[in-house]
Amino acid sequence: MFVCVALLALAVVPVINLSMLNGQKNEGREWWSESVLYNFDFALALLSRFSYPHGISTNPSQVFIGKEDWLYLGEPYNKTVAQGRHGTTAKDAQIAGVIGSATESWSQWLNQKGVSMFRVMLGPDKGTIYPEFLPDWAQPAAHSATDMLLANVSQGLYVDTRMALRAAKSQFPESLYYKTDTHWNSLGAWVAFSAFETEIARAEEGLRRLTEQPIRRFMVNERQGGDLAKFLRLKETLRDTEVVIRIISDRPIETEQYDFDTGSLKRSGGNPQIHTARRPLLVKSKHALNEKRVLWLRDSFGTAMSPFMAATFTETLQLHYDEAHPELFARLVETFKPDYVFITVVERAARRKRFGTPPPPMVASREPEVIAPPDKGFLSQISYRE
Repeated sequence: MFVCVALLALAVVPVINLSMLNGQKNEGREWWSESVLYNFDFALALLSRFSYPHGISTNPSQVFIGKEDWLYLGEPYNKTVAQGRHGTTAKDAQIAGVIGSATESWSQWLNQKGVSMFRVMLGPDKGTIYPEFLPDWAQPAAHSATDMLLANVSQGLYVDTRMALRAAKSQFPESLYYKTDTHWNSLGAWVAFSAFETEIARAEEGLRRLTEQPIRRFMVNERQGGDLAKFLRLKETLRDTEVVIRIISDRPIETEQYDFDTGSLKRSGGNPQIHTARRPLLVKSKHALNEKRVLWLRDSFGTAMSPFMAATFTETLQLHYDEAHPELFARLVETFKPDYVFITVVERAARRKRFGTPPPPMVASREPEVIAPPDKGFLSQISYRE
């Protein structure tokens, strides 16, 4: 019986895959390859369609299903669930102390390089802002590792956006995060950016704020499922809400995106969202509020925020912090000469090893410093990228 079923599957599965292919191209794979003919993704998608309404994840290590069909990131990503449930430990206190010391050292190092402001913006995990939709077994402890971290960093260097986001939940009918994705949406990014902007304006007299301008309005559209839905093979099946924020002004923001190393123009026009850059990307913004240069190390939580950053500062040099090894980080500071250095990091990644490594030593010469190898310096390699 088993042999008959196996033979039937071997005969039927290729037919199903070829019919689903329907002339579409598979990059790097020919239609006759085994990986195409005997791909069982369609079966997993069907299984997910059946199990999802019952709260059962077909990929529980990557994503779990909360209340009212909210999806949350699984345990392998920085052990987010376990750390949230169990609260703080002695190890958390040790990590927080190391990061606090290193952050202060980096602030001083950048100040000596002519950078007038260095700030780290925390993008809260989805479960931090919407714990009410977590399963009962995943409810977070009262005191978190993030609380411990913030208690150990110099006042003002970190901008905690959690309070602003929690307060905004009752102010808008739309959610601030996607139900089927790990990220905040444009509305959540706007709330966080407003809180960030308010904080940095206190330290920088004369800084013009985007929140002071009557230039925003909200629209709500439907979109397909996000990255968490993709883990369940339900990206095209599940629907989510896209909250669109358009910056309205007599002088619309027009951006130009350049490869910083080559100077070549990559894109121009409008003020679009910009995905995380793996090479230094310079964004020039015509009609931005402040004629300032910003070196912005960020992860994917900066994508929805990028139009607001472009509307506020005339030049933002963007790079994913995974790529900003010590040699490159120092070179960008030396060559770009930013007024400000900002880091936007999602909460679950904020306690990684890279943020606890001190800066390179200062030298008397104006020549670029000799920097330690990438695996020993700020922003060392990790296994998971946002």
